[in-house]
Amino acid sequence: MTPVSLAPLLEASGVARSEAEVVELIQGVLAAPAPLDGDAWLDLISQLALAFLIGLAVVGVLAWYLSRRITDPLLALSHAADEIAEGRYEVAVPEVRTRDEIGHLADRFREMAARLAEAEELERNFLMSVSHELRTPLTAIRGHVAALREGVVTDPDLADQSLAIVAEEAERLGRLVGDVLDLAKLDAHRFTVLTEEVDMGSLCDRAYSTFLDEARRRDIDYTSRAEAEPVIVSDGDRVLQIISNLLANAFRWTPDGGRIDLALGSSNGAVTVDVADTGPGIATEEQERIFRPFWSRDGRGTGLGLPIAKELAVALGGRIELETEVGAGSRFRLVLPARTL
Repeated sequence: MTPVSLAPLLEASGVARSEAEVVELIQGVLAAPAPLDGDAWLDLISQLALAFLIGLAVVGVLAWYLSRRITDPLLALSHAADEIAEGRYEVAVPEVRTRDEIGHLADRFREMAARLAEAEELERNFLMSVSHELRTPLTAIRGHVAALREGVVTDPDLADQSLAIVAEEAERLGRLVGDVLDLAKLDAHRFTVLTEEVDMGSLCDRAYSTFLDEARRRDIDYTSRAEAEPVIVSDGDRVLQIISNLLANAFRWTPDGGRIDLALGSSNGAVTVDVADTGPGIATEEQERIFRPFWSRDGRGTGLGLPIAKELAVALGGRIELETEVGAGSRFRLVLPARTL
């Protein structure tokens, strides 16, 4: 092979260097680096080992932190679950201030514990209320029956009064048992709804007349008005039960000398029945609770009237609306579809 001279290229580029200098320069650039000696290798290995140990320590710390962040809440939730399983619903559920699955689980678990505690309280209140509601009429019935059997009551008029009281208290017991059974059927979705023509005007008059004596006795301004008297297809007995429960609730909370209004209307394909009172009103935090079974604002009664009214309204394809203001009274509105045959 004929050797290539770099002189013409150097002359053309105007670089004043000899060919030998250029060759030497190229050889220096292309020359391999000098091999590391023993000390350099040891120094490199020690630096790599140190970096590896530091990285391993960092990874270990991060793994420990992340594992504790996950396991600590889970262990706390597990402990809380054990406490709840033993019936201690007041256990403190840990606060998890994250938005991941563990935080969501802790929030739901806290809500579950609160609901269980509330359910247990409602059960206690229900047992106390029902036992009281049962004991009172049973005591009256036993007393009057014993007086009649033993001949203590000899006057015919007094005997008739005793029998009337026995019948009234027996009817009261029947209503209580019927409420409990109705609620059980509604919860189990085993409730049968009849289909018949219902004259809402006549039905509201029946419900209104039921409470006339109590209104007179307590000097309550008790009114009824009808803007329309529609005839709908529904279950008349159950509609009457709903309105009666709403009126009973109004009379319970309206003070003597107060006012209760019953109003019937029809608009936009729906029939409305309003029951307004001048009672104490309902606080915001209690407006949802009053429709829960066995819950009572004053701890008296069974707390079944409004829950049954609400569930019956839903079963009939309607709903119950509430407007209330603390200190200014409440308005319960039954809304039913204006279906016709």
